[in-house]
Amino acid sequence: MDHLPHGDHPLDLKIPYLCKKPYEHEKDWLEYPATQGFNLDHLRLYLFHYYSPDVLAPFLQSWLYFGLLFAVLPFRPNVNEFLEDDEKDGKIITTAKLPIVFERWKQHAKHLSKEETLSLWQKNVSVLKEARTTILYIADWPDSMLLSTSPVPPVSREMGLSFAILGRALELANAQILKPGAPADLFEWGDGSLFLEHMEAKGWCPFLVAGLAKIVNIDGSYFASTIGPPKVRRNHRRCTDEKCMYRSNGIQHVTPTCKCSMFSPDIDKMKQILGENKLPLLRFVTNRHGKGAELEVVAGEDGTKYVAMSHVWNDGLGNFDGNSMPACQLSRIQRAVNGIYSDELAAQDINVDSIPFWMDTLLIPNDPKLEEIKNATIVNMTQIYKKAKDVLVIDSEVATCSLTSEPQSVLHRILLSNWLRRLWTLQEGVFAESIHFLLSDGTTSLGALMYDQREENNNIGSGIRIKSTNHFMDRFGRALGQNTQSVLLNPTNDTLNDELSAIKLKETSNEQIIRRWHNEREVIRVLNAVASRVSTFDSDEALCIALLLEIDVKDIIAVKNRLKAREELEKANPEFFKSLQARDEKVKLEDETMLILLKMLDGSFPPGIILLTGPYHTTSGFRWAPKSFLNSPRDPGALGMHPIQIRCEYPSDELLDRHASSLCQKGGGLRVVFPGLRLGKVKENYSLDRRFVIDTMPSTDLGAKDEIIEGKPPRVWQVTYRNDPCDPLWTDVAPDWQNSSSIGIIICSYTREWRNNALQGLMVRLKGEVVEKGVTSMHTERICRVIISGAPEYDDRSWVKEPEKRVSGSWLPMIQHWCVD
Repeated sequence: MDHLPHGDHPLDLKIPYLCKKPYEHEKDWLEYPATQGFNLDHLRLYLFHYYSPDVLAPFLQSWLYFGLLFAVLPFRPNVNEFLEDDEKDGKIITTAKLPIVFERWKQHAKHLSKEETLSLWQKNVSVLKEARTTILYIADWPDSMLLSTSPVPPVSREMGLSFAILGRALELANAQILKPGAPADLFEWGDGSLFLEHMEAKGWCPFLVAGLAKIVNIDGSYFASTIGPPKVRRNHRRCTDEKCMYRSNGIQHVTPTCKCSMFSPDIDKMKQILGENKLPLLRFVTNRHGKGAELEVVAGEDGTKYVAMSHVWNDGLGNFDGNSMPACQLSRIQRAVNGIYSDELAAQDINVDSIPFWMDTLLIPNDPKLEEIKNATIVNMTQIYKKAKDVLVIDSEVATCSLTSEPQSVLHRILLSNWLRRLWTLQEGVFAESIHFLLSDGTTSLGALMYDQREENNNIGSGIRIKSTNHFMDRFGRALGQNTQSVLLNPTNDTLNDELSAIKLKETSNEQIIRRWHNEREVIRVLNAVASRVSTFDSDEALCIALLLEIDVKDIIAVKNRLKAREELEKANPEFFKSLQARDEKVKLEDETMLILLKMLDGSFPPGIILLTGPYHTTSGFRWAPKSFLNSPRDPGALGMHPIQIRCEYPSDELLDRHASSLCQKGGGLRVVFPGLRLGKVKENYSLDRRFVIDTMPSTDLGAKDEIIEGKPPRVWQVTYRNDPCDPLWTDVAPDWQNSSSIGIIICSYTREWRNNALQGLMVRLKGEVVEKGVTSMHTERICRVIISGAPEYDDRSWVKEPEKRVSGSWLPMIQHWCVD
């Protein structure tokens, strides 16, 4: 790990050299285990308990560390380059010279032909792919293994992580040296759970650490673990991966001992400015006589330069009791705002007024009598942040950093900030033209931090900067000066732009279909963006998503106001609202905001939305939809962008426009178009195992070969129950001899490469047909998620022939319509 950049608090991890003898195998890397008495199939199936730990650990280090290193490099370095003597621990592993080795590799590659370079790259990809599956399993212990069979890891956790970090470095170097321009982030080699546990032990909130794990790769986890403990100490003893339980005591002074006065804006002046269709802004200035201070409310017009503040209310700048703030905080904010434009102000007259700013704590009224102003301001939030010249982020942890701090450390504290995990701050960052962060001695822009990273020497084989850079570019592209519109409208990821190519536009002249493609893409982008966020109030989620999509929020706000009024009544008369009926009414009202949003998105749903995890709505017609899209286990590929045109049934290559995924008015549910399978009869008195086979030609002899033709659906399919937390137990839903004929499998993909591809699917209960606007859909009820793939032809694997693991079935075409509830 010595080759990786690190923060100011490097970890003292020493990996002992356990190999009995140097790795000297010259043949195929996969042949090495057999020469040492190990069964390759055992290793592929993670059956490590077959071997003594005394023998296993030295072998795995020899094979997965030195063997992998020598298998990928085009030359054989001296083993001693990766060893050093330690007075206490003897010989230990070091990667300090790995950058030098990679530089030699780079020089070596310059003398290869294009054919030789491509061949070497492909060979390395194959080796690394094979190694990754085993290393990932080892590095992610205990999450990856059943403790009943692996109560202790096959090797120490530190050694397992050393395998993963080396594999990651070799993979990146292989791409950077032999195929420049190849994807920078390729595979996951482990989440660095040991590093993350170290961070929690040092006082970081488990919730923030869990969020970091979704963003960075294993080398990013390593860097984060070396930046030191949080500088703002808080009690996170009750926090979990899903929720931070820390709560501030409301509005706070800059220093605990400060007793300065509170300031509030002039509400009448605010009303006047709003009445003139202008934006109220604030300036905190010294009085004209040089004594005291004044919080001025000024009118923002078209072209007015102002800074919008972005912060987490629970971080000491939110005031639930009123629109006021202490003078010390206002003074700090005004200095920071002016600091963004210090050069411009210095070039102007010394008496020029301070730059105005907008802040929700002060300018969104708390007074119930001003509800109309509050609602109008919330509706206008998108425009407020879009029109701001800059957005200034104030996060207490990030604010402890200095302008002299190493940029990567600052970025990692931003990645670990409450600000990056809150729902409301997402749109504030997304719509910002430029994002700045308040530090202890000034402000710095996100763009400056990112460009600093690009300018630094990025060592071959290190992906720390790549991953963090990509994350911020995906989330806040505008702040880097990359786009002229919101990142949600103009993605920095060129993949989606490639899919919406000129060829596809030519193939599909219907503008409505092209518009739907765009809308689906925007919904995917927003749902992926909010997936790692949380909100204090559940009803805010639908409002924020609607604002991000720039759709009408008036009906959502109306429901929120009804919910707030009900909460006030409940406070006044708690006994009345304790009944079961009253609680059900409250739950229904809480769900209504999201149902309104879903209705507004009708016709723009990405079809993969049916694969998202629950809990799910209980309202008929919406039982396919999660109650929340926030902070839940999420399969990144579930919402993948699907083509707007799909091929007809084999052998035809004709393209048909895919129907929109829309709400079914008859019967209820979401109509999607996907291929699938319908189950036949299970053998009498049997029920299917959680991994079973569907044979679409059951009358054929079991020993018959499955005709393999490219593009043709295979005869035999494998289905595996996913065991998602919100899905029912398999024992409760397993198809059996009495109900299997009413079960279907939706294959959520339009690929024709069925075999050896693990595709996501949904098992559903068939309830009949729904005819709507001339289109017939199979009406279904969601059961659970599954993994499905075309099985290879039959061989001697007896499990595919066992009655409880196989069922007959029939293929449903590529353009099958499903109405899923």
